[in-house]
Amino acid sequence: MIEDILKNAMLKSTKQRCFILSIIDESKEPLAAEEVFKLLQDESRNINLSTVYRTLNILTEKNVLLKIVRGDGTASFQLNNSSHNHYITCCVCNRSVPIDSCPIQSLSEKIKNETGFEVTGHSLQISGICAECLKKSKEKK
Repeated sequence: MIEDILKNAMLKSTKQRCFILSIIDESKEPLAAEEVFKLLQDESRNINLSTVYRTLNILTEKNVLLKIVRGDGTASFQLNNSSHNHYITCCVCNRSVPIDSCPIQSLSEKIKNETGFEVTGHSLQISGICAECLKKSKEKK
């Protein structure tokens, strides 16, 4: 599957790309570069952090990955496939919760009909304050 993703993006299938994509594919939520790097180290994969960053950027440019900016400003990545998820992230504690549906799908169809563009990827960032942080904030007052 990973090799097919790279082939469809017209990218060479390297060990590093396959390892990184496997880590991201197995994750239940988007991962930051440092998180990918740590998981690679846990699996005894000897890949430099700079290689992780470079690979994530290439895969994002080729629409293989979606880049999501978290509430704290760090970037995280997930596969750009039909089963991708969107998240709402707390601005206070940075906890992310998945949103069950993709609200962009119908907008993509409308954009295609109006402009003729085939939408190949998208990202949606929603931020707010989670219930726990709201409760803590009210308790302080």
